[in-house]
Amino acid sequence: MTEIKSYLAVVWCFFETLLFGGLIYGWGSLVFILIDEGVYSDLCEHIPVNLTSNISLVSNSSLTKTNCEGQDSMLTLVFTVASFLFCAGCAAMGQINYKFGTRITRIISFLLFELGALLIAFVSPSVPWLIFPGLTLIGVGGIPLLITNTQISNLFQRGSSTIVGLICGAFDGSSGVQLLVKIGYENGFSRQNSYFVLVGLHTLVLVSTFVFLPKGFIPKPQSIEISEVEYEKENNIHLTQIENSTETDDADEVSFKLVKKEKLSMMEEKKLPSLKSCLFSSTYILHVVWVCVLQLRFYYYIATLNPWLNKLLHADHSQVSYFTNVSMYLLILGVVTSPLAGMVYDLCKMISTGSRSELRRDLLPAVPPLIIGSCLGLLASVLVLVPSTEILYVLFITVTVFRSFLYSVAAAFLSAMFPSEYFGLLYGWMVIAAGIFSFFQFPLFKWSESTNFTQVNVFLLCFLFISLIHPFYQWWRCRKAESSLLIEENKTDN
Repeated sequence: MTEIKSYLAVVWCFFETLLFGGLIYGWGSLVFILIDEGVYSDLCEHIPVNLTSNISLVSNSSLTKTNCEGQDSMLTLVFTVASFLFCAGCAAMGQINYKFGTRITRIISFLLFELGALLIAFVSPSVPWLIFPGLTLIGVGGIPLLITNTQISNLFQRGSSTIVGLICGAFDGSSGVQLLVKIGYENGFSRQNSYFVLVGLHTLVLVSTFVFLPKGFIPKPQSIEISEVEYEKENNIHLTQIENSTETDDADEVSFKLVKKEKLSMMEEKKLPSLKSCLFSSTYILHVVWVCVLQLRFYYYIATLNPWLNKLLHADHSQVSYFTNVSMYLLILGVVTSPLAGMVYDLCKMISTGSRSELRRDLLPAVPPLIIGSCLGLLASVLVLVPSTEILYVLFITVTVFRSFLYSVAAAFLSAMFPSEYFGLLYGWMVIAAGIFSFFQFPLFKWSESTNFTQVNVFLLCFLFISLIHPFYQWWRCRKAESSLLIEENKTDN
């Protein structure tokens, strides 16, 4: 019965993360509705319609839009502010979860999401500013579902990484909820009613909050660990056997040295490095830079998708709607591509198990996924420069895989390279830094307004080459560590 309940908990947490986790990333669908409803349309320039002209050409309004750069600019600012506060909120909710446990975190998350969804429901041309707190709150209220639901993996001795990948994939795919809102809107079901339904459905998260998940945390499965005292005792016996051997030869001396070296190495591992040394290490700083650069590319894409499609498709409303839907459909595939990114990482771990150097064993598996993430960002930056509707399908697929590698590898790298005790703090500071850096998406949009999207995309293409410094530097460190150890072993043999 316990095992059945564990699997039921996985399914439940998967679907609640899919429905309510990362709705902020469905901005491309929501902004299409807001523009169609005339939110911030007062910032557009209008030309009075000649009443003697053909009335059939005139919509319900007596004004025809000729320039909506002001509207696009304000709505881009909405996503810029919300995405920054989303990153800051992610770090804050992580600290709340650490100090107060799962239940308190999810109750706060529940209230924030409900308030945010209600604010978005009441957004209108007369009160457009509600979209600022609304989008922010559904983002900040959604991220704790990912934080708290991933601990479900601790219920399983095997396959825990797969479960984490599924939950992360559900978070990626949750952008599709906004697509459903858009499809409903185009078929006569208002955005306000859709968000009222969302508010009602969101109450289901209380089931897992009070039934499946504990008040505190789900502990990790107990593993067999050798205590420091037992370790000392076992190795002292081993060393004594070697020292007292009646047939001591060169091989025994080498064994003695290797055992002693291993003992010292393991004892050093017991002593954690300081948090300050981790924060200011080249490994962490370069990883934060990698995340900042690539997230800026992704956020700029999400924020400017609608105005960019309008320019590319010459403001053809039906075409813009169609390709917005396609992009959101493909983003839902994050459910599949996020676990794929984790599988690539795990495969690289298997390949590097034969490394002599411990640094190489830990660090080298991250190098290929880091390079793939950078290359996918570069590929997306190239594809947006091609003015072809056929290329859009390839672009949307590339962006989906790119996002999965960006966020999966961002977390996996920190988990592998730094003590687990510091993971929450290091991840939080990384997210805050990336959120602050993402503010540059708004100046980039203003640049594209004054010139064109091509210039900005060319700049981003060149800028993204900075992200390759991180993986190639880590590869160089691995090679250096392996070479140094090989030289040391050769000296020992001689």
